[in-house]
Amino acid sequence: MVYILSCKLHIFLDRDQQLFLVSPTVPFWKSGELPYNLSLLEGKNDTERLIDLHNFSFLINSKRCDGDEYLFLVVFVHSAPTNFHRREVIRATWGSEFNLIEPMRVVFLLGSVTDSEVQRRIQEENDIYHDIVQGNFEDSYRNLTYKHVMGLKWVTYFCRQARFVFKSDDDIFVDIFQLAFILKDVFGDNGGVANLIMCYLAHSSHVQRSHRNKWRVSFREYPFRKYPNYCTGWGVLISPDVVFKLYLLSSKVPYFWIDDVHITGTLASRLGISHVDFSEKLDLTSVNIDKWLNSEHIVRPFLFGYPNSDAETIFALWNRTMQYYSNKVTMNHNR
Repeated sequence: MVYILSCKLHIFLDRDQQLFLVSPTVPFWKSGELPYNLSLLEGKNDTERLIDLHNFSFLINSKRCDGDEYLFLVVFVHSAPTNFHRREVIRATWGSEFNLIEPMRVVFLLGSVTDSEVQRRIQEENDIYHDIVQGNFEDSYRNLTYKHVMGLKWVTYFCRQARFVFKSDDDIFVDIFQLAFILKDVFGDNGGVANLIMCYLAHSSHVQRSHRNKWRVSFREYPFRKYPNYCTGWGVLISPDVVFKLYLLSSKVPYFWIDDVHITGTLASRLGISHVDFSEKLDLTSVNIDKWLNSEHIVRPFLFGYPNSDAETIFALWNRTMQYYSNKVTMNHNR
């Protein structure tokens, strides 16, 4: 049913309301250059390296893109090892690979655990779904940058045929139909897109210095008063060339543990890559999303739900979204 519905969405989505605006000053363009120049990698030394780790390995490597000549979208989702239910929710809703006509692959990124029972369950989960990518670094807040770069590394080595790469967290909702429509509508069906980082942008945020703050950063770790503009990590769209550039640079810049700041802020800035900011096109407050869920009239879904959504909210957003698109298909069919 989902696949049949998605076949019709590109025809029936409202085109009288502008879905998305891209500033004409933003440097993205179609490029004939190959996004991955693997000759720049250092062979075996690179396969066993992750930033400043020189004994890196994949504990589990689901080569989810194997056998696909072309992929429209690959999604890598940051997930904590014990978030089994969150991963099930995503598989059952927006992260199902059957949602789109265009081929899509989804993997979940994890670090290592010391609990053998948790590891057994992760392996069992992967035996069923084949969508886990797990690295041999400890899964912790301080290692989030390792996890993020592992995603870039995995795409570079194992999913180079994807046209778009989307990084997300496991506690958000995505209207995957609308996202795909925006990508096709803005960037077209042909050729590759380059120099693209599209996200909800944090502007000149102050560095947290309070000892009571979970995200406290010392002056030794980060000496400046403000961070560069960076993407909030629950939803970041990246073109393949940027994936590769960020991955290459990650091993040449000292490690910083807040991955959003380090990768989409510091590294992107050093590469001279500007962000496409879709902040003005989103409303991520729980109040407005609750109003949408409970409205008498079923209107266009939000592109994203708010961060830190629970499973009940994600299911509710998904069911309401499916109702919207099903109604739309039915209305246009009856005209």
